[in-house]
Amino acid sequence: MFDLIPSRRGKIDVPDVFEEMEDMFKRMWKGSMLHDLMLEPERDWSPRLDISETDKEIEVIADLPGLEKKDIEISLDNDVLVIKGERKEEYKETDKHVHRMERRYGAFCRALRLPVEVKSDKIEASFKNGELKITLPKSEEAIKKITHIQVH
Repeated sequence: MFDLIPSRRGKIDVPDVFEEMEDMFKRMWKGSMLHDLMLEPERDWSPRLDISETDKEIEVIADLPGLEKKDIEISLDNDVLVIKGERKEEYKETDKHVHRMERRYGAFCRALRLPVEVKSDKIEASFKNGELKITLPKSEEAIKKITHIQVH
């Protein structure tokens, strides 16, 4: 397969076909919602979150591959949940020629305003296989405010 890709050895300046294709796609989608998604890998990284809610609790799950528990800091400031951390780059000197690096490294901070008051002394967090799970039980007042309306 590598025989089909032009070599960059010597004095011949061969254009990078893959970079040209990527630029073409970016120009094609410019102005659409997909354009922002395509640009996202070029920004600083931040973990992807899933946030769900039941009558009794809020659950936040964050993907934090390559991190350990000691790399993560979680805090609750009034009604704002803050998840901070840092993924350190492990650079090793090798004779490999890197073609592309899409994984991001460095510090991140995600702040989420919670929609209801939670019991701060009952919050639980677990970290396993690169996934952070935070369970935030709702306060009694928040649970009482829930009104279920029956549809007729």
